[in-house]
Amino acid sequence: MTSSGDVAMLQAPDGFRVHYRRWLPDGEVRATVQIVHGASEHSGRYGRLAGALTAHGLAVYAMDLRGHGRTAESTGIGRFGGLGVDTVLDDVRALHLLIGERHPGVPRILLGHSMGSIIALAGAERDGGDLAGLVLSGPVGVAPHLADTVTALEEAVAAGVGENALDALGAFNEPFEPARTRYDWLSRDPAEVDAYIADPLSGDEMPLTAAYAAGVFGLAVSAATPDAVARLRDGLPVLLLSGELDPVGGANAVQVSALAGLLRGRGLPVEQRVYPDARHEVFNETNRDEVVDDLLAWLEPRLSAPAA
Repeated sequence: MTSSGDVAMLQAPDGFRVHYRRWLPDGEVRATVQIVHGASEHSGRYGRLAGALTAHGLAVYAMDLRGHGRTAESTGIGRFGGLGVDTVLDDVRALHLLIGERHPGVPRILLGHSMGSIIALAGAERDGGDLAGLVLSGPVGVAPHLADTVTALEEAVAAGVGENALDALGAFNEPFEPARTRYDWLSRDPAEVDAYIADPLSGDEMPLTAAYAAGVFGLAVSAATPDAVARLRDGLPVLLLSGELDPVGGANAVQVSALAGLLRGRGLPVEQRVYPDARHEVFNETNRDEVVDDLLAWLEPRLSAPAA
C-alpha cells in the first residue's frame, strides 16, 4: 500500500463518477475515518494523516469531492455537475454507507477540513445518526457575515455567470503580506506551501465556480445555526482543531469558538484545540505531530464504542 492509497470509484445516482481513496491498516480494523477535504485540493493530500491513522488500526476513506481531483474529470473543475450542493452531501452519505458495508460493527468517524468541515457538519446533521465522532479541522465556524457573500454569489448565478471561476481563496493571504507566495496562509512550513502550489490538482489550477461557492458558503451559514445543530445525534462527540492565525476561522479562532459554544448549547461534548501561531492546515503545520497526537488521543475512547 502506498501513501496515496488505493483509488476506486463510486457511481453517483446522477451519473457522475466520484473517485475515492482507501487506506487500510495491516491488522484488524478498529474503526473507520471518512475524510472530507477542503476547497481547491483533493484526497491525495491526506496520505500522511491516513498513515498515522492506519498505524492505530483505523481504515481511512476520502473522496475527491465534485469539482475536485479526479472527480473533476467527470463533473468539470469547480462544478457540482448535478443539482447543487446537496449532491455533495449525497456523495458523502454514499461513501459512508459503503464504508459501513465493508467494515460492519465498528465505530465510524467523520473528519472534515476547511470547506470539508462545512460539508461534514451538514452531512452529520442530515445523515450522521450512527457517527461515533465528528472532527472539524480548520473550520469556518459560525460566520453569519457570509450571508452577504452568498447573496452576491447567488445574484451572479442569476445573472448567468455561475460557471465563471472565482479566486475564492486569495483574500486569506492578506494578513500575511508581504508574503513569499499567495498561499502562505496555509502553513508556516514553506515545503508544505510549495507542495500545494506545485500540485496540479490544487490551488490556482482548481478554482471554484461562483455557483459552487454560492452552494458551499450557503451551507456554511445554514449548518451553523441552532436549528441545524439540533439535528445532530444526541451525545455526538465533536473535536475542533484550528490555528490561532487561521484566517478562515476568524482572528484567534473566534468563529470556531462560537461554533463550540453553539454545539455545547446543543448539549454535545465538545473539545476545542487552538494552536498558537498555527495557520490553516493544522495537519500540514510545523506542529503537525502535536495535532495528530491530539487527534489520536481524542479518538481512542471513541474506538471502544460499537457502531450505532
